[in-house]
This record gives sequence, structure tokens and C-alpha cells, in this order.
Amino acid sequence: MRLSELAGKINPSPTLSLSARARRMKSEGKDVIALSAGELDFPPPREVIDAAKRALDSGDIRYTAASGMPALKQAVCDRYRRKYNLAISLENVVISSGAKHSLANVLLALLNPGDEVIIPVPYWVSYPEMVKLAGGKPVFVRTSPEDRFKLTVEMLENAATEKTRVLMLNSPNNPTGTVYTRDEIEAIYRFARERGIVVLADEIYEDLVFSGGFFSFAQIGGEIFENVVIVSGVSKTYAMTGWRIGWAVGHPELIAAVGRIQAHQTSNPCTVSQYASIAALNECDYFPKMVVEQIRRRRQIALDMLRKIPGFKPIEPDGAFYIFCDVSGALGERFASSTELAGYILENALVAAVPGEAFGMPGFLRISIAASEEQIKEALARIKSVLS
Repeated sequence: MRLSELAGKINPSPTLSLSARARRMKSEGKDVIALSAGELDFPPPREVIDAAKRALDSGDIRYTAASGMPALKQAVCDRYRRKYNLAISLENVVISSGAKHSLANVLLALLNPGDEVIIPVPYWVSYPEMVKLAGGKPVFVRTSPEDRFKLTVEMLENAATEKTRVLMLNSPNNPTGTVYTRDEIEAIYRFARERGIVVLADEIYEDLVFSGGFFSFAQIGGEIFENVVIVSGVSKTYAMTGWRIGWAVGHPELIAAVGRIQAHQTSNPCTVSQYASIAALNECDYFPKMVVEQIRRRRQIALDMLRKIPGFKPIEPDGAFYIFCDVSGALGERFASSTELAGYILENALVAAVPGEAFGMPGFLRISIAASEEQIKEALARIKSVLS
């Protein structure tokens, strides 16, 4: 069968592929510990489960508006007013089948063939593929661990051209855990506004910050939606990955376009999940605080153990639930790349971790600390054992 040229350009998701490989090995009876997926190991709040049950019991399971239920849009509006003092209306919000879906559809609504999209490196694995699917051209800007992997205005000035249409910025960042400060966000916003560049702000980890606080583009105020689109969702904050509900907040014209695109893709986000997400946003402000406390403990355990593995130099994250670890000192003659090292660890330690090549940054491993403390301790002890 002949496939399209576009299909041939799209690479599989390394994180999902690794997770699938780990599940397959577990199904074969192997005691695999997955430190590869961005998925918390505990259930969502009780209120979420109860809301889903009520929807099922009452038969509220039919189509909704393609862009999401008004009640859920209102819950998103209320949340941004509570958290960031941002007054938005329903026409500023579109509900999607996960934040990933929101990001992809915003790019479809913004890009023409050949438009350039600046992507800081390291990046979340799906960003380049989303850009290519929308007909755009990814432009990679490499950051460094010495600067906490942060993009600067100087870097943007060197990367931007007349074809630059979008900047994708993820804070807190996956895979590094970097969190941009208010001054850094405002400087990037001013640069983008002056150049007519749209900032696609991926803030899916906004509630999972350990130190220094989080500054959202929503807090800039003014006419930000002339060149800012904010994307978030319930997956990380409320442990609702499989429920697949995310949103984009932006200019009404763009949001309407995203809604039209979705109408021909999915009809609507999952109805039961929308009811559950209303409960999460309206009733579960306590939940993120509990998550942060647990992840903070796991972070310290993982950092202490990783520092004892020869050749490993973990970078302490300020947010999200990953540790990006420099493993260049563990490569040498034994392993040609972090991909080869990750494969060796999976086969011999039965631990799945994502190599830095997946994020455009060879010589690193991304270790998820969303697993339980017991699993983290056991997994890192195994890695140290097989590498010693």
C-alpha cells in the first residue's frame, strides 16, 4: 500500500513506544518498572469518579458541542479567574481530547505550509511531529544545562526569521523540569509581540511546581490573546491522563477555528470525561497540593540515588515530575549513545527510561518520578547494580 509523503515524515512517539515495550515485557512475566511515562501512579480525586458515575447513571452520555460543554468551559473560565485574575468568557475557550489535541489543533489553525515554528531543545517529543503534520517547519534552538535549559531573547533573535509564525514554550518543562520566571516570561512575550509571533504556551504542568512559584502567560494581562494561546488540561494536575480532556485559551477567532477543526475530527471530547473534569476544576483545588508533596519526596529520593550511580549527573527539577539526567559520563566505550544505554537498562535492569535523543538532547535520560517511592527505589537500585 502506498502511503502519503506526510505519513512517512512522522516519527512514532518514543515515550509511548517505550511504555508499550515495557507493558509487553510485563505481560511476558518480566518484572519491569516503567520510569518512562508521564503518568501519576495514584487515582484521580473521589469527586471525579463520582461525577463520572452520575453521568453514566443518569444517561448523560450523548454528543456535546464539538468545542466542549458550556459548563466545562465555564469551569475553565472560573479557574483562570481564581488562579490568575484573568477574566475570560466562553468564546475564549475550546475543550479538546487532551492538551496534546489542543496543541495540534492550534497549530493546524495557525500555520500555512512553510511557516516556521521555534522549538527550544530539549523539547517534548510530539512538538516537531505536530508542526510537520500542520505543514510547518520546526526550527530548533538548543539550550544548555548551564543555563537551566532556558530559552533567552538573544536566542530568539538569532532564530527568528520573516517566516517565524509560532514559538512553542513549555513551562514547567518536560523533560527538564525547568520553570520560567516572571521576568523571563515577560521578556519572551515582549519579543514575540514586537515580531508578530504567536506564543503557544504549554502550561500542562502549571500546578506541579516545587520551588520558586509559577508565572503563567495569563498573568501578563492586557491584550495577550492577540499573540498568546495557553494550553492546559486535567491529565497531570488531577491524575486524569486516560480521561483525555484538555483546553486552549485564546483569541475568539482562533478558538472558533479550532472548534471547526475539531468538529471534523472527533465530534466532541468524551462526554463522561467532561462531566468528570467539571468536578475536578470546581471541587478539587486541594488535590494538586497533595500531588506536589508526594512528588517532592520522590524527587529527593531519586536525586540522592541517581547521584550515586557512576557517570550520572541529575539536574534538579523545579516542576513537573521528571528528572533529566546527564549520563554522558556513563557512556564512554561501553555505550554509543543514551539510546543504547536505555536499551541496556531495560533489558538487564528491567527498568524503562526515555533516552535524551527523544527530546533532541543526546547524552541524557529522562527519569519519571511519577511512580511510587518503592518503585523508584527499586528501579534506581537495579540501574546502579547493572552499571557498576
